[in-house]
Amino acid sequence: MPAGHGDAPPCGRYVSSTRQATPKSWLRGRFDLLRRYHEVSGVGEIVRRYFAMNAFDGVLTTLGVLAGGYFGGVRDGHAIVVLGLSTAAAMGISGSYGAYMTERAERRRALHELEESTLFSLKNTGIAAASRYATIVIAAVDGLSPVAAAIVAILPFFFLSAHDAYYVGAAVAFVELFLLGVFLGRVSRERLVWAGAKLMGAGVVSLVVSLLLKEGFGR
Repeated sequence: MPAGHGDAPPCGRYVSSTRQATPKSWLRGRFDLLRRYHEVSGVGEIVRRYFAMNAFDGVLTTLGVLAGGYFGGVRDGHAIVVLGLSTAAAMGISGSYGAYMTERAERRRALHELEESTLFSLKNTGIAAASRYATIVIAAVDGLSPVAAAIVAILPFFFLSAHDAYYVGAAVAFVELFLLGVFLGRVSRERLVWAGAKLMGAGVVSLVVSLLLKEGFGR
């Protein structure tokens, strides 16, 4: 049968559907590849640990900034925002850079040891790619988690007076500590309320230390 107008629509539909499916297929392929890297590198447990540890550091440090500012008589909300964000940025840079360098060194050492034992170069293999993936993910989580936790506790100073923001920010910080405790409690299969209360206890200790410093260095 000679080619005619009846043959064109199926061909056109086929080409169109292929073009529409290509981006989706590409994204699915990339997602599957990253998931394999995630499994091969064993990064899930490490990321969970780094997230909890560094978010805790971010919250507790910010709570110390709030307590120090309040007991030190700082009533300028802008000053607290600058101090809090500068502290958070320093923690993020330190965390991400330190984690990247440390994780990179450890994983390169492990890769070299594997190459020596197998007598085979792993430079352009999936194992090496998974190692690079893990290093980047861990560094990102290590750097971003304390920054995000700190910013949440500082947010009230953008909307409230300094006097009110101190109280609201401290309350937000304690809520963050409780939620982090609940998160860790789920991981360890511990009683969630008790796990949250334990991390809130660290916040109480921080406030008490700040109060003692105020009394010790007060005029």
